[in-house]
Amino acid sequence: MKTNETSNIPFFFILGRPRSGTTLLASLFDAHPNVVLPSECPLIINIYRKYYKRTRWDKQALLSFYADIVEQRKFESWRADREKLKSDLLACEGEATFEELIKVVYLNFKSFFSKEEILLFGDKNPVYSIYPGELMKIFPDAKFIHLSRDYRDNILSIKKVDFEAPITALLAYRWRFATKRMLWAQENHPQKCYRLKYEDMVCDPVGELKKICNFLGITFKPEALEFHKMKDELFENFDREHIERYHSSLLQPIKSDKIYAWRKTMPKRDVKIADRVVGRFADKVGYEREFKKSGFPGLGCLVWINYGRFAYFLRFVVDMLPHKMKMRSRNKGPLLAVMFNKYILKK
Repeated sequence: MKTNETSNIPFFFILGRPRSGTTLLASLFDAHPNVVLPSECPLIINIYRKYYKRTRWDKQALLSFYADIVEQRKFESWRADREKLKSDLLACEGEATFEELIKVVYLNFKSFFSKEEILLFGDKNPVYSIYPGELMKIFPDAKFIHLSRDYRDNILSIKKVDFEAPITALLAYRWRFATKRMLWAQENHPQKCYRLKYEDMVCDPVGELKKICNFLGITFKPEALEFHKMKDELFENFDREHIERYHSSLLQPIKSDKIYAWRKTMPKRDVKIADRVVGRFADKVGYEREFKKSGFPGLGCLVWINYGRFAYFLRFVVDMLPHKMKMRSRNKGPLLAVMFNKYILKK
C-alpha cells in the first residue's frame, strides 16, 4: 500500500470527556460505510513526538514505527492483520509524512461493519480532548467535533464506573479543563470545529447526525443508526462483562431517558460544588448553573482542584520524556489510576 492511496482522505476527531457520549457517536460513524473509525487507542499522541518531524523513511525506521504501533495498549482491539500492516508500512519506504503513515495504519483496522469506498478517517479518544492544538498541528486539514454533556450528569455517570476518582470537585475541574481546551480550538479555528451537545444528539439522532455528516462532507446513511444490531459481533470480539458494565447503551437504540438525571439524583451540595468549580465554562457550552454566584469552593475542593492541576501538569511532563520512558509511564498509569480509585472508594 502506497501513501498516495490514502493521503487525500481527511481526518476528523471526536473530542469529549469520558461518559459524554463519545463512544455512542463513534459507533454511529463506525457503522457508516464510508468511514474508518477504530476502537479507542490513543497511539497518535503517544508516538507523534518520536516521528512527527520525519519525512524520509527507510526500512529500519518503518520497522521501528511498526513496533511502536503494535505495542500500544488496546491496539489488539483493532483486530488488524499484523503481517499485512507491516507489509503496508514497508511499502511506504521513501518520502512520507507522519500523517500519511498514520492513515495507512488506520486503514488496517477491521470493523464489524461492511465498508465501501473510504472517504474519511475518524478517531475517538477522550484523552484527545486536552490535545486539540497538537492534533491540529499533526493534521492541519482535520475537523473536530466537540461533544459535551451536562457536567453534572457527566460527574454522576463517571462515579458509576472506575475510570476516575469519584470526587465531585476533581471531576468538575477535569470537565472544565477539557472544555477550556476545546473552546480554545473552536474560537481560534471555527471553520474546523463543530460543537454538539449530548442531549441534542440523543433527542434527535437523525437530525444531528445529518448536520455532522454535512459538516464532514459525507452523505448521511440512515443504516448507521442500526449499529446496536451488531451485538453478537461485539460480544464475540470484546469482553462481554466490560461491554455490559461500561457501554450497555451500545446494545440498544439511542434513548434520551438519562439526560438531566442530576436534577433528581444529585445532592445539592455536589451541585453547588460542580457549579462553582466549572463556573462560566458551563454558560459557554449552553448549560445553566443552579448556583451562579461565585464563591469560595472550600478547602476540600481546592485540594482536589490542585490535585487535578498537578495530574495534568504531570501528564504533559511525561509527554516530553524519551519515547521508551513515556510509554512505560503510560502503560502503568491506567493500572495505578484504577488502584487509586478503588482506594478512594473504600474510604
